[in-house]
Amino acid sequence: MTTHEAGLDPGRFDRFEGETELAERIEGHIERRACGRIRDLHVVCSDGMIILTGRSRTYHAKQLAQEAVLDLTEGHPALTNQIVVS
Repeated sequence: MTTHEAGLDPGRFDRFEGETELAERIEGHIERRACGRIRDLHVVCSDGMIILTGRSRTYHAKQLAQEAVLDLTEGHPALTNQIVVS
């Protein structure tokens, strides 16, 4: 499935071949930005949505993960951050 078929703006995401590759790149970018502070990190890209799940000890690390996605996707509006802070 192409990013256009997935509902993502093809002008922004031409460099990604599909949702799986985008999710993998986002996960790697989050891990670099958050320095491993998100445990059990999982990213799902589906139907134009980006969903983050995992666990963090601080809200700061959760925010770093969200900012990493926004940086990589140039502010993709359909982002759901379900990382649990505990």
